[in-house]
Amino acid sequence: MGANAQLLKSNLFSGYKEGDKLEKSVFQSKNDTPELDVWAGAFVSKPSEVASPIIGKELAYPGYPEKGPSITLGTPEGVKGNRFCVYPIDTKKTYYKGVFYLACVVELSKVPSSSPIDLIGLSASATSVSNRAAIKVSRIGSEGLKFATNLMKSVSETTMAYDYDKPHLIILKIDYNNQTSSLYVDPKVETEPEQADCVAKGDADNVLKHAIRSISLRNRSGYIGNVGNIRFARTWANLFAAD
Repeated sequence: MGANAQLLKSNLFSGYKEGDKLEKSVFQSKNDTPELDVWAGAFVSKPSEVASPIIGKELAYPGYPEKGPSITLGTPEGVKGNRFCVYPIDTKKTYYKGVFYLACVVELSKVPSSSPIDLIGLSASATSVSNRAAIKVSRIGSEGLKFATNLMKSVSETTMAYDYDKPHLIILKIDYNNQTSSLYVDPKVETEPEQADCVAKGDADNVLKHAIRSISLRNRSGYIGNVGNIRFARTWANLFAAD
């Protein structure tokens, strides 16, 4: 990333090919020492019967430079449950002041819930999922998808429905100063829109204060689709800068 220091993380699937397992290890305790920038199974108190997600097809979105393979969502037929994964990015307090952006591309044919569920999040733990904000998704019957975000327990949903079987660029913005988590769906890429598609706001019970230490994934039975092309940056412009 050299000259582009504000593009904090990209190429999260470097070295993977279609059919590979996503996780390189599984955390057995919250206190395990994480290997940074390596996907792992998150520590959970009750181990899941759902195995590591598998790497799938390449996704792309016009004007967004992140390329490469994606994560195949869902589980084999007859396997029910969730699988939580983390991509540790820090063990200290590097990412906890100012504004951060998390971007990804999703292409979904089926979503398991009519209520918003976490898909990709920003976790305060490097070894387990403790999301402070997340990109959430839900279904509206056969009509399409809805997206949402949260700041702690404060949740806000988009008002529009979005198409199945089509790539969508989703950008999450967290703002420690203004205590907001904002979501942009299929935005124009040149400049940050003046208005987000939805905004979750903090309050006395929902305060954004912990540092971000991992990017999290929640896979779940009932999905058909893919998510990938993940970037984490300090500015909107750096999400779209050449790596």
